[in-house]
Amino acid sequence: MEIRSMFSAIFNKLTNKTGLRRAKLLDGYSNDYTPWNGEAYDDATVRNCIDTIARHASKLHPKHIVRKEGTVINEPDDAMNYLLGVRPNWLMSSAAFIRMIVAQYYTYNNAFVYIQRDTNGKVLALWPLNFTDLTLYEDRESNFYAKFTFGSGESAVVPYEDLIHLRRHYNRDYIWGDPDGRVMRGDVNLLQATKTAIINAVKNFGCLRGIIKWNGTIRPEDQKTMWKDFVDSFVGEKSNGSGIGALDNRADFQNIPTDYKTFDSSQMEFARDNIYKFFGISKELVAGKFKEEEYQAFYESVIEPLAIDLSQEFTEKIFTPKQRGFGNEIVFETNRLSYMSTASKVKLASVMVPAGAIRRNELRELFGYAGLPGKEGEEIVVSLNYVKTQDQSKYQVGEKGEEGGDDSEE
Repeated sequence: MEIRSMFSAIFNKLTNKTGLRRAKLLDGYSNDYTPWNGEAYDDATVRNCIDTIARHASKLHPKHIVRKEGTVINEPDDAMNYLLGVRPNWLMSSAAFIRMIVAQYYTYNNAFVYIQRDTNGKVLALWPLNFTDLTLYEDRESNFYAKFTFGSGESAVVPYEDLIHLRRHYNRDYIWGDPDGRVMRGDVNLLQATKTAIINAVKNFGCLRGIIKWNGTIRPEDQKTMWKDFVDSFVGEKSNGSGIGALDNRADFQNIPTDYKTFDSSQMEFARDNIYKFFGISKELVAGKFKEEEYQAFYESVIEPLAIDLSQEFTEKIFTPKQRGFGNEIVFETNRLSYMSTASKVKLASVMVPAGAIRRNELRELFGYAGLPGKEGEEIVVSLNYVKTQDQSKYQVGEKGEEGGDDSEE
């Protein structure tokens, strides 16, 4: 599909809005946003950090639920759950969709997802937007609109209420997350300077440095020819790889020893550690050699806040106030984040099963097994050694509890 037709397929339902003016915020007309060029993303260490977070975040399970008074009363088997959990749009799987959102979130500190709807307001697709420029407008009723300009030169004006907008380092601006350009540049430059110094040291390690002293008077053009022949005997076409050059008695070569200095491993680790700390991860996590406690800290400090942000923003923008009033929510569950050791999983199961706090399929998923078919897998496993607090005395004397059960022995 061509860029133009892809643009039309996504934004063809938008109507031209007239009478818009540039939005004025409390801090002035800070209504223009140009994504930072992402030059830090071209550094291997930075990209590894972002990719690590995005890969683990893609394990999140987005789901449409209905909650009443803090209790989940329904998990609809509807088009919304298919859209969230399988195919948000015709180009991306759910995991790829989340990876792209999180990568943009950590690269630019702002991530935008356009909610494509039909004329009746039904959600058709969710599209992460990668653009070159964005300008914020408002109408006479102070409703916000975002004008996106894309790399193809096309532009689209989208109601802000149809944009899922995630912000990182959200502090000094009411709309945008602060860019990392000034903060990241020093650490990235330090790391790149370290790498460049090592590369140059390797290149120059076998170089021969010195002075050719001419014995007698030699014409300048002959000096140039003899110098070139001598250099070529090392690195030019005449070189045979032996590292031995030749001069006749008209010249002497005086070697100038050079002690090449470069950054040591501790300085390289210092530069990388600054970047790891910036993203809140460790080198063990990037290398995939983390321990259970390290992953638990990563989950609580990075993944869990991101899951909460995603859940709240998706819920607010996808559903109308009336739908939210009926308890409709989007949650990004973390049940796919399997980081615990088998021993820890056994301990968890030993607590959850007797209390009736886990379904059979959830228990099997915890240990990596496929779910049971039908209703059998959705049954909650519970121990008979537990009783409601108000039924304790009745249970002890064998009387019927609230459920009408008879615990007395015949």
